[in-house]
Amino acid sequence: MKLDRAIILGLLAAALVAAQPARPPRVALVNIQDAILATTDGQNAAKALEAEFGPRKAALDAEQKAIAEKQSRLDSGKLSDDERKQLQGEIDDATVVLNAKTDQADEDLDKAQKKTLAELGRKMVAVIVEFATTTGYAMVFDTSTSRAPLLYAENATDITSEVIAAYETRHKSAAER
Repeated sequence: MKLDRAIILGLLAAALVAAQPARPPRVALVNIQDAILATTDGQNAAKALEAEFGPRKAALDAEQKAIAEKQSRLDSGKLSDDERKQLQGEIDDATVVLNAKTDQADEDLDKAQKKTLAELGRKMVAVIVEFATTTGYAMVFDTSTSRAPLLYAENATDITSEVIAAYETRHKSAAER
C-alpha cells in the first residue's frame, strides 16, 4: 500500500512538472568589438598601436604634402617645358614610392591589429562564456559584425556592459597577483 502511494505521488509530481510551460532559453547579445575596445586592455592596445604606427602615418602624410606642393608648382604654369617634364617625373616617382610605402604600412597595421584582436578576443570570449554560464544564458550572439546570423531576437538581453565589467574584474585581479 505504501509502495502504491509512493508511485502515485511520483507520477503526480512528474505530471505537474511536465504540465508547466517550458521556459524559453535565455538569449544574450554582445558587441564583442565594442567590449574589447572599452576594456583597459583594449584601450592600452589601441594606444600601443598608435604609438607604433603614428610616426609612420605622420611621415607618409608629410610625403603626401610634399607631392601636393610639387603638383601645385606644376599646375601654376610658370615652368618651362623642361622644368615641367622634370617635375612631373619627380611627382610620378614620388607617388609610386609613396603608394608602396602606404600599402606596406596598411598591411603592417592590419596584421598588428588582427594579432592584437586575436589575443584580446580569446580572453574576451572566455569571459563571455563564463558570464553566460553563471548567469544562465543559453546562447550569446555577437552583434559587432554584419556577418552575424542573428536577424531578430525577441527578449534578448544586451550584455555588453556586464561583460566589460566582468572582463575588467577578471583581468585586473589576474594582473595584481
